[in-house]
Amino acid sequence: MNYKHYLILTLFIPTLSCKEGPTGPEMDCHLNDLYVQDYHFVNAAKVFDIRTDPPKEIKNGRIEYDLFNQWIFSLDDDPVPVPYSDYFIDSIEFLGPASVEIHIYETDLSKIYSYTRNDCGLELTSPDGELHLELTQGGDEISEQRFAIYDHKSKRVTIDTLSFISDSFTFIEYRLGPFLSYEDIIKEFANDNPGLYDTVAVELVQNRTNE
Repeated sequence: MNYKHYLILTLFIPTLSCKEGPTGPEMDCHLNDLYVQDYHFVNAAKVFDIRTDPPKEIKNGRIEYDLFNQWIFSLDDDPVPVPYSDYFIDSIEFLGPASVEIHIYETDLSKIYSYTRNDCGLELTSPDGELHLELTQGGDEISEQRFAIYDHKSKRVTIDTLSFISDSFTFIEYRLGPFLSYEDIIKEFANDNPGLYDTVAVELVQNRTNE
């Protein structure tokens, strides 16, 4: 899988991807047969201590970038590990009134989902999980986004005489929330998993037909 030409772009993502998305669904959308996803984003990650109520965001000038860096370094692996291997979507093709094919970026892999539609919003389900699609511009465009949630661990590492804190992030799950904030998603996750995690990280993955 060749992600290399995205690396220069991704270095700027923490600043470029902070623009506001739609605050609510559109109405009266039509549905095209095929949508090509031209724009792919990973928004800047956040880390939260979920032992507090509400969860408290952790900032120390380093941890905010460590999950983003983990993603960057994973692109050198062959194959690219889960979940990074399916972060990006090439195209969305509707095969009929109840099924849709999702093609994963720069692979031969496609997944078939069943879907239900509520005007401009579509809920997709399959054995591989769930996706939410949102039609925009009256149905001419489509967007997809997921929150990827990771268990965060820190430990002190000493190499030669240099001692430093090493952060690691283990993927837990995706959560859907097309009009939710990071804080909404993390509070929902904490309520669903009381006492199971101390600190968790979240980053927002977005695929769109148009920027």
